[in-house]
Amino acid sequence: MKIEIRAMVPEDADQVAAVEEQCFAMPWSRQSFWEEASHQETIYLLAIDRDNNDQVVGYVGCWVLSGEGDITNVAVAPAYRRKGVARKILERLIELLKEQQVTAVTLEARASNTPAIALYQSLGFKSVGLRPRYYTNPVEDAEIMWKTDMT
Repeated sequence: MKIEIRAMVPEDADQVAAVEEQCFAMPWSRQSFWEEASHQETIYLLAIDRDNNDQVVGYVGCWVLSGEGDITNVAVAPAYRRKGVARKILERLIELLKEQQVTAVTLEARASNTPAIALYQSLGFKSVGLRPRYYTNPVEDAEIMWKTDMT
């Protein structure tokens, strides 16, 4: 499997929406993705499987405002999970944030999503609290995580 990480372009919106539908009970629409990704303040990176017709297999979205990053989405198609795809996307995002002199980055994760929380912790994110009932379908708390060591 040859995974390449690159920026999202408008033509990717259908494939990104398809990954979203595989991953979430309340998926964003194709239009929502492109509207988010088209803002100057956002970074959207895709994981592309070069061995599978350049299929989009994962993505990450991040707002960058006032020197801080806010990761809005991380998703990997079920068939590609536990293969290092999410790590590769997030490592590239962190590199880009460092290049932009971002000093900290945050995200929320479902409190029950222990594999994701473990991945974020391995990348230097620390849990700082909970957002009660943040998620719906099913209702669940969000673990608030920050990475402040951007060296």
